[in-house]
Amino acid sequence: MIKRICSFVVGLFIMSLGVAFSIISTLGTTPISSISYSLALITNINIGITTFIFNATLILVQFLILRRQFKRKRLLQLINCVLFGYFTDLALYLVSFIPFDGSVLMMIVFLAISIFLTALGIFIYMPANIAPLPGEGCVESVAIVTNWRFSTIKIGFDALMVIISLVMCGLWYTNIFGAVYIGTIVSAFMVGFTLRQISNLYSHITGERVNVVNK
Repeated sequence: MIKRICSFVVGLFIMSLGVAFSIISTLGTTPISSISYSLALITNINIGITTFIFNATLILVQFLILRRQFKRKRLLQLINCVLFGYFTDLALYLVSFIPFDGSVLMMIVFLAISIFLTALGIFIYMPANIAPLPGEGCVESVAIVTNWRFSTIKIGFDALMVIISLVMCGLWYTNIFGAVYIGTIVSAFMVGFTLRQISNLYSHITGERVNVVNK
């Protein structure tokens, strides 16, 4: 159990570093954060509150998808949101010490690091089977009922988040790209792809396959 908790905490922190690098890159928020940020822009409500509302909605979506397969421990995802928020603040502080000159090259490097760390964090914390973040929880729920690959569903889910954010800002905000920029769109397709490559590489090296989906 201690090993699982350590894997969960480490994975969650690595994922928060991925979010921090995406923010510092100035190329757009991560796909899963785009809707919360869009809500904050449109309503002028604190992003912490909109993030909680959005994540609570995602837990409800999981219930509707899983129905009888929905386990009570999934409600722990609300606690994860608080922990992840703290880690994100800490990660932003740590990443701020890394030199960033605002050049296009540095933006691309930071975005690439963000994509890799986000995928690696998911790969580490999800198999611990404690409680996923609501975004990954939704992806996992779809994987459970469809038996599709987690990484494939992740790509579609992130793309959907980006599209919804664009529509929201286009309809109710002054700028359609208020919460989404090129980095967000790239991340929507590349995080799931990178996660698949990490999983395949791990299986090739160790001969073992890590199951990201927990039923």
